[in-house]
Amino acid sequence: MATLPAIHAMDEAPGVVASVERIDAWMRIAKAGDTFLYATRAALPVRSAGAKRMYELATRELVCLTRPRSKLDPTVFNYTATRTSKASPLTKPERPVLRAPIATVLEQEAAVIDALLPVVSRFASAARPCPTDRQLAERAGIAREAVAPGLAAMVEANLIRIVGAPAPTNRRIYIIATGAMTGFAK
Repeated sequence: MATLPAIHAMDEAPGVVASVERIDAWMRIAKAGDTFLYATRAALPVRSAGAKRMYELATRELVCLTRPRSKLDPTVFNYTATRTSKASPLTKPERPVLRAPIATVLEQEAAVIDALLPVVSRFASAARPCPTDRQLAERAGIAREAVAPGLAAMVEANLIRIVGAPAPTNRRIYIIATGAMTGFAK
């Protein structure tokens, strides 16, 4: 076998066959059409673990094997594997990253939330029935019209959950931070 004074950028070291670990590492990141030069030799050794691994991947149709002649030394072959598009258990699946929506709270909403949350928390910690909008406005010291948008902002900011209930309040409020919930009106 001829030795080369300089190694081409696409050539492996002459005579070396890639290890099974290196082949598996390439399979984990390879996309369809990617190529991997796993040996540069005149012939592959029969007992080579890397060659056996490549033949196994080729029989499972995960790679296409070719052996073009080396451009630097035409007496040796560049044993190359090209990844196919067939799914493999070695390939890491690409999953979309889920992100929670970020709710923006305005300053006016923040003031209403700061006034409402302690009142609702006191009712929930004692499991008392949820107060009406009028009662919430009186106890929090805010306008009655600000209660419904304030509760909606608290739901959007993931501070509370509102569950339907029978009259007179028509709702039960679950405080997410504490796990407390207002009771039923009797």
